[in-house]
Amino acid sequence: MPSWQRTYLTACAAVIGFSLLYVICDYAGWPRLTYFPYERSWAFVAYTASPVPANYVGTILWGCAGALGASALMWAGLALARRPWPARRLQLVGGWAVAAFVYGGLYFTWNLWPF
Repeated sequence: MPSWQRTYLTACAAVIGFSLLYVICDYAGWPRLTYFPYERSWAFVAYTASPVPANYVGTILWGCAGALGASALMWAGLALARRPWPARRLQLVGGWAVAAFVYGGLYFTWNLWPF
């Protein structure tokens, strides 16, 4: 397998993993690192009653964990591949990465509705 294909597929897996965990941690209500600006403190909480605390740092950290995990699995899995992947399969994985990113953005846009 050419190195550019392995890098491309690993990057696509990172985008998919980031998008999935970024959305799932919010949807499932997982605990996240949250900053409370009035108290000037950080806490690892699942839910806050006030809209003031900033939980986006924890959400991004969950997304980064998903990106690292998915890219590591893809990189390790592709170490076993000997032949190059056909263009159609590469396009399919790229399409999944774009769709995961777009659907993740749509999920959070829907949560903000009606702005």
